[in-house]
Amino acid sequence: MASFKKVALLGKGYLGSVVVEELVKAQFEVTVVTRSQSTVEGIKSSVAIKEVDYSSIESLKAALEGHDVVVSTLNPGGIPLQKTAIDASIAVGVRRFIPADFGSITTDPEAQNLPVLGHVVAIQKYLAEKANAGDIEWTIFAVGGFLELLFTKPVAVDFEKRTATLFDGGDHPVSVSSTATVGKAIAGALKKPEETKNRVVHVHDIILTQRKVLELAKKLDPGRTWTETALDGSAELESHLQRLRSEGMSPAIFAGIFRAALFSGKYGTAYHNVDNDLLGLGFKTDEEVERLAVDLLNFEP
Repeated sequence: MASFKKVALLGKGYLGSVVVEELVKAQFEVTVVTRSQSTVEGIKSSVAIKEVDYSSIESLKAALEGHDVVVSTLNPGGIPLQKTAIDASIAVGVRRFIPADFGSITTDPEAQNLPVLGHVVAIQKYLAEKANAGDIEWTIFAVGGFLELLFTKPVAVDFEKRTATLFDGGDHPVSVSSTATVGKAIAGALKKPEETKNRVVHVHDIILTQRKVLELAKKLDPGRTWTETALDGSAELESHLQRLRSEGMSPAIFAGIFRAALFSGKYGTAYHNVDNDLLGLGFKTDEEVERLAVDLLNFEP
């Protein structure tokens, strides 16, 4: 199979900003495709920028013409728009499409009926349909939780409030990856086109638990009092799903379903067979995770 050279990146937000850096380091020719050039800052001079209307297949075709790969890092609100981007990619001969599907459980068959994953799963099915027809290839990356968010957002524990809501004691394992690792994984996969064609690639830096994150927080910030609350993981997930059925979607309900699904142990959140070696990736040690936490939290070690 001929190698990939030209990569178009849809979106340049939290993850996309890191992905573009890793693609450039890996010596791909990169184009950032965005709604507005004014939102793209600090980009390397070697990176092209193309402004598009994501709802217009003609606009996307013009931007994607000549590229080998499209990598989408669109935010959750933009996930449905990827269908048009896939159609445009096929129309102009793009060989592979990587959707905005960098999660923990989106490829777990047991989790795919969760209502919060509806748009993501719809894109997976659409890509598979087009690949089966020979129109395009795909790669999806199961990367676990984003490592940085564990220490900057109230995901595993709430560092600001010093509270920890622990599902089943906080002992369920979860794979996590830094955003840099995700970017390196994408670049590595594109250098292994045949081995990563039409399949889910699993990577992680390390496997953590809520309890481990909490103990690290206590170690880095000694003398502070933490409030712990115990919850039954399965019951909490069902409670939020019931609220969704009766109240409809809201940010609080979405977050509740997400956290319960991630930490309840109900789904395959810890990857035991990963593709790190194939992609030239290592793993992070406990000490490296601690140093990252120190940098993010501004705690003294």
